[in-house]
Amino acid sequence: MSQPVVPLDPMTPRPDGRPVLCEPLAGITLASADLERCRRFYGGALDLRVDTMRWSGEAAQQLARHFGIAAHDALDVLLLTRPGLPDALTVRVVRVAPDRPTSRPGLDCRFDGPLGFGVPVRGLAQRHAIVEAYGFMANAGVTTMTFPRSDGTTYDIGETHWVAPDDVMVPGVDRAHLQPVGSIDPGLAIGGPSYSSALVSDVDRYGEFLDQILGYELRREFTFESEGPQGGMKLAKGIRVRFQQWFAPGSRTGYLVIMQLLSERLRAPNGLGLKNRGIGLWSFPTFKFGEVEDRIARHGTTVLGSPTELEMPGIGRCRSIVIATPDDFPVEIFQC
Repeated sequence: MSQPVVPLDPMTPRPDGRPVLCEPLAGITLASADLERCRRFYGGALDLRVDTMRWSGEAAQQLARHFGIAAHDALDVLLLTRPGLPDALTVRVVRVAPDRPTSRPGLDCRFDGPLGFGVPVRGLAQRHAIVEAYGFMANAGVTTMTFPRSDGTTYDIGETHWVAPDDVMVPGVDRAHLQPVGSIDPGLAIGGPSYSSALVSDVDRYGEFLDQILGYELRREFTFESEGPQGGMKLAKGIRVRFQQWFAPGSRTGYLVIMQLLSERLRAPNGLGLKNRGIGLWSFPTFKFGEVEDRIARHGTTVLGSPTELEMPGIGRCRSIVIATPDDFPVEIFQC
């Protein structure tokens, strides 16, 4: 059997015409105890639009139950968007109690679980100066990363790894003359959130989940060695890491970066999800909710939140189900 054609640039869709089941990643939900600090980083340093919402009563309790949010009678939410760029992800920040730990203490990249999300940038040095002016830092300054193409050649891109509140990593990515990871606002020289990343216990099991449940396609896979403490992930030098990029068919953004440490990996000490601070949920839209339900049942995927009708902050009335990845991270699939 012939293998599918893999594009030289993973931002380019594969030409095999695979049908779409789940659309590109559309939303990320974070839990935080300090909404003002989040407003300063995301709204100030990254120039995202920030809207404040408060949900109370039964509507808030229904959302908290469905998504596993550690909340009380009301939900205070920041809605982060990039107006004018329809392919930018929406980020929701939900307030939780200050005694909740983070899912990735100290931004330690040895732990399994979601790591962060990336934004496209033109001119990393200028944006990095803005981020620092707001009082935030990067793990390794502005660096050059070398990536392989499917034909064996390589190309370089600029990256910096900003440390966001609640132990979340936010890479700024400048692909220079190449297709950016998402649309960029020409007036700001920065786009909105365009992809999300996670460290996982087994990329093969995770890949089966992304393929069989979400209908995503693998566009890039390679193994690299960590640079040492001076690198963006702050791992010990020489740790081998399997790296994959998964996209919805036909898409150029809203993708997932999945990595597995081949040594020294650790289970998340505080569990995953919105009971703790940090990234607690990915949200994927679909126009084939019934087919997704059939796949979930057929593969025995764990259901964390049963199919239900919900009023979603920033979206409206939707049908939603929450399932678990192989590492028990919550994933929402919804149809509006």
